[in-house]
Order: sequence, then structure tokens, then C-alpha cells
Amino acid sequence: MSILESSISKKCAKITDIGRIRHLNEDSLHCGDNLWVVADGMGGHACGDVASQLAIKVIVDQFTKSANLVNAIELAHDKVLEAGQKGEGQKGMGTTVVALTCVNDEFEIAWVGDSRAYLWQPEHQKLAALTIDHSLVAGMVQKGIISEKQARLHPQRNMITRCLGSKHTATFEVDKCQGLWQPNQQILLCSDGLSDEICESQMVELLLKAGSNCDKLEQMVDAAKEAGGRDNISAILIDSPVNTA
Repeated sequence: MSILESSISKKCAKITDIGRIRHLNEDSLHCGDNLWVVADGMGGHACGDVASQLAIKVIVDQFTKSANLVNAIELAHDKVLEAGQKGEGQKGMGTTVVALTCVNDEFEIAWVGDSRAYLWQPEHQKLAALTIDHSLVAGMVQKGIISEKQARLHPQRNMITRCLGSKHTATFEVDKCQGLWQPNQQILLCSDGLSDEICESQMVELLLKAGSNCDKLEQMVDAAKEAGGRDNISAILIDSPVNTA
């Protein structure tokens, strides 16, 4: 049975759903005053839910102390590794992370893995990916070996090359991007349970529909489940802090 939780605040809406196949929701979410995080515990790995919850706890605690998002994620990686070695959870557990922070009209996004961030510009009806997956298939697309369309159907599309808790990454690195908010924009953070099941054109169609942010996210989850719902599905939709002049 699917378990859906959704909530809405003045600045954002969030949602998480177990999907149609999994028996456990390994995704974790955080929505704060200026920090939003989606963590996707590794499906098929031991204690993915423990890894995602621990990662968010460390990121929130460390970011509160230092306001450095990259350093917070790096420390979370170390703590997930340490926890597995100590028997808190299990060895081999891991999680992806995508996080957003804002200061006035500036935003910064940092990520590891294949959880994504999109910038939604409703006046142009344009949804732009702000992150590039750390995955085998994304690397093949960047090198021109396969197309974006082929990537969506590739049998190894869920094979990631970087995650928190992985000992197999020679050099753990957090990628980041920055930008300036414009009025009416939104940023969508999501786990691959959403982006693997519905394409960007479907997301645009749902974002254009009338209704609250929470309604839009619920419709996205419904669409992802109708498409198969093979993984946990989580998303956060954050409003621009810049008011229309």
C-alpha cells in the first residue's frame, strides 16, 4: 500500500511517496527557512533510509554552524561511511543528495548522485535542469555516445557513479551551481523516482495546471505512479523570494 505525505508552507511545498513497488520509503526531506534537501537512500542497498536520514541530519546541523553547503555535504558523506562501519545501519549503505540554499536573491545548489534540481520559469513555460546526474548514463550522454532519449530507456540508467557513503569513488566531490532568483520562478528538487518516470515535458504540463504548489506535486506523484512507480518518489517545490515589482 502506498503511503503519501505532503505539506505546504508559505515558501515551499513538499511530498514523498513510497511508490508502487518498494516496501520501504528510503527518501528523506528537509524544508527550512533557507535550506531545502532531498536525499534518496540507495535502493537495493542496506539501510538506505538510515543513510538518507543521517545525511540530512548532518547537513542541517553543519550548515547551521557554518553556512557552507558543500562542506556540510562532505561531512555527511564521512558520517554515513563511519556509521556503516560502526554498525549503525550497515556497510554499503548510501544516499544521493540535492540541496538548495538562498541568501536574499541568490541561490546555491549542491548535489551528489542523480537527485535533481530544475528551474521553473512559468512566464516562458520553461523547465531547465540545473544539475547533471552523477551516473554512468549521464556520462555517456555528455560524451555523445547516446542521446537523451536513449538514456531514458537505457538498462543501466540507475547506475550512479557518486553518492554519499560510497568507498568506491576515488575522489569524493560535491558539484554546485549558483544563480539569481527572478520573480515568479520556482526550483524543483526531486529524487529519481520522479524524474525517471515522467519526462520534463510532462512536468511542464503539470506545473502549468491551476492549483496550489502542493496540488502540482501530488499530480506529479500520481503521474509517476501511473508510469510505473518503481521507486520512492519525493519532491520539494520552492518559490522565488523575489516579489513581482
